[in-house]
Amino acid sequence: MEFEARCRDLLPSLEREGHGLRFHVATVDGPAVLSSWTSAHLALALRHLDPAAALAELRSLYAGCQGESGLIAAELVAGDRERALRTREVGPIFGEDECSLLIAPPVAAFASARMALEDGTDARDLLECATRELDAIWGERLPPDTPLPVILHPLESGVPHSALFDLLVDSEDDDEWRDDSATLFRSAAACRLDPERALRAGHPFVIEDPVFCGWLLLALEECSRAWEKLGDTTSCQKLRIRSSMIADGIASRLWWEEQEIYTGWNRGRQSALRAVTAGGLLPAAARALLEEGTSKRVVDRHLRPSASALWSSRGVFLRPPQRADRDRAERDELDARGERPDATSPLAHFWAHLVLSRAERPADARIARAQLEELALARGFQDEYEVRPDGSESASADVSGWPLLALEMHGHERALL
Repeated sequence: MEFEARCRDLLPSLEREGHGLRFHVATVDGPAVLSSWTSAHLALALRHLDPAAALAELRSLYAGCQGESGLIAAELVAGDRERALRTREVGPIFGEDECSLLIAPPVAAFASARMALEDGTDARDLLECATRELDAIWGERLPPDTPLPVILHPLESGVPHSALFDLLVDSEDDDEWRDDSATLFRSAAACRLDPERALRAGHPFVIEDPVFCGWLLLALEECSRAWEKLGDTTSCQKLRIRSSMIADGIASRLWWEEQEIYTGWNRGRQSALRAVTAGGLLPAAARALLEEGTSKRVVDRHLRPSASALWSSRGVFLRPPQRADRDRAERDELDARGERPDATSPLAHFWAHLVLSRAERPADARIARAQLEELALARGFQDEYEVRPDGSESASADVSGWPLLALEMHGHERALL
């Protein structure tokens, strides 16, 4: 299989080492920075090529990034050079131990649960680390009187340039974004990254985010299932109760009735962050929300192949490249002229596939996976794929690990057969 062969050829160029740990980064020219967001996603892909390597990836992640509290640092830099580089890109977010003081969505906990469900006791140590992470999020990121955790900086979303944050952070200019990022970090750090302190101090970024909350719910559900398989009914029941509470919170606080998608909530201003984004699809993959019913509405509205604002004939986008209310003919015309000011995203394909697979739409899920594979084979393994006005698909070098997520999509499809 050509796609799998290309993945195997690319992986060695993504491997890095630091602090005695080996891990993978997103791009071939990426510095030795262990990103918990990137590493966890690549572990999901790796498990279909080399399960032992996936286990090793997750063990490196937890060994390097999990602090005493149980929270997972968003990043661990290998040394001074990498620290200086990342500081120039995102601001002074690192502590004395080379770890970021920010956290990331618990994709690692989800991936660890998936490994435990397949490998049982071989991954029990990872499931224990994952549960510590989920306990820490529950204990340290839920403000008083709310069922949902908050993020205190855009980087904690995993998609820091999300359209949800356009009114809060300048995303148009890289320098302006970095300055805004640094200002927000200083404000969050002054509040000791504590949600209650942040709300009292008027920190401007206390957000219930659909990506963070979505991954938390997915991780709680999968970890509960994994502990049930291993016979630990106490841990299973604890996580099951929490997942029910998070599901209720997402359904009541993040659902946007008009656009039939999950969105954000500004906890400080007590107001919704309204934008249609691929991140708003993610909670729809949760089993609890599939049973509740809103997930079906998300799928029917936003995940119709080549006929939705987020899904054109060119692929799935992180945000609608133009107004969501334009009809299909207008969208196709903009496609043809190359006037969509965004690019299709492997990450958006992965989220769409996860939702469609769990919503029992296997044919559409296969389309999402096949589109990504075709883009990668025709145009190289890239972070994103720009819409081109002439429809050309000239090949580029394989430089990004994100298209490897198609391996996880394919594995999910095989598991459903």
